[in-house]
Amino acid sequence: MTDAERFLAETENRAEIYEIPHDHGRSVWRVWGEGPSLVLLHGGAGSWMHWIRNIGPLSRHFRVFVPDIPGFGDSDPLPEYSVLALAPVMSQAVEALPVGDSYCLAGFSFGAWVGGHMLAYHQKRVKRLILVGAGGLGRVNRRMELMKSWRPLRSREERSEVHRYNLGVLMLAKPESVDDLAVAVQAHSAEATVFRHRQVGDEPLLKDCIARWPVRLTAIWGENDVVVKGYLEERRQAAFALDPDADFHIVPDAGHWIQFEAPDTVNALLSDACGQ
Repeated sequence: MTDAERFLAETENRAEIYEIPHDHGRSVWRVWGEGPSLVLLHGGAGSWMHWIRNIGPLSRHFRVFVPDIPGFGDSDPLPEYSVLALAPVMSQAVEALPVGDSYCLAGFSFGAWVGGHMLAYHQKRVKRLILVGAGGLGRVNRRMELMKSWRPLRSREERSEVHRYNLGVLMLAKPESVDDLAVAVQAHSAEATVFRHRQVGDEPLLKDCIARWPVRLTAIWGENDVVVKGYLEERRQAAFALDPDADFHIVPDAGHWIQFEAPDTVNALLSDACGQ
C-alpha cells in the first residue's frame, strides 16, 4: 500500500458510513466530526475523495457529510443522466441523515450545480451555498479535446500515467500539485464513475437555480483555473447579481481543483462562511 492509499484508507476508516436507499439502489454517505452540519458535494468523475485534504481540518469544527453522488463512487446510479433527477434523491438523503434543521452546502464544480438544484427542496434549510470552482455561471473554456482516455488501457500503471496527465490538463495548476495522492483520487474516482455528467445539458443552469431560490452565497475560484480562464470577472458579476452581499474569492496560484491544491486557504474560507 502506498502512502497515498494509506492516507485515503485511514481517512475513510474514521468515518461513519450511511447507506441511504433510493428507488434504484442506495447512496453512500461518509460523515466525520461534530458541530454544525456542512455538506460537501464532489465534482464530475469524482467521489468523496475530492475533499480528501479538507475533511480532517473541517471535521474539527463541523459535522462533515460527504456523499458519493448517485452514479459516482460507491453509490448506485439512477436510470438517467439528469441533475433534475439527482436533486430530490440527494435532498431526501439529507433528510434521512442527522443533519439537523439547517446546514451549509458546498459544491465543487459539477457538485455546485447539483447543490443549486437541491435549493428547490431545501432553500430554507441551506444557511449558505458555497460554490467552489463552479460551472453554470457564465462562459467556460472547453478542455475535453486535450484529455486522454484511460479506458482502453489494461495496465494500472498506464492508466495512472493518463490520470496524471489529465490532472495537469484540467484540474491542477502547478506540476508539483499532481502528486501521488491526486493521482490515486483521480484513478479511483474516475474509474468508478457511471454517471456521464458531460452528457447533461437540458437542466437549468446554476445561476438560474439560485435566481429562482435565492440563498446566501460564497464563491471561490482558483486564479489559474483553466476552465474559467479569462472569465473570472463574469463570475464576480454573476455572483453579486445573485447575492449583492456574496463573499467572492479568487485564490492565487490555484487551479480548478482548488480545495486540493490550496486546502488551507479553502478550509479557512469554508469555516468563515459557515460561521467558525
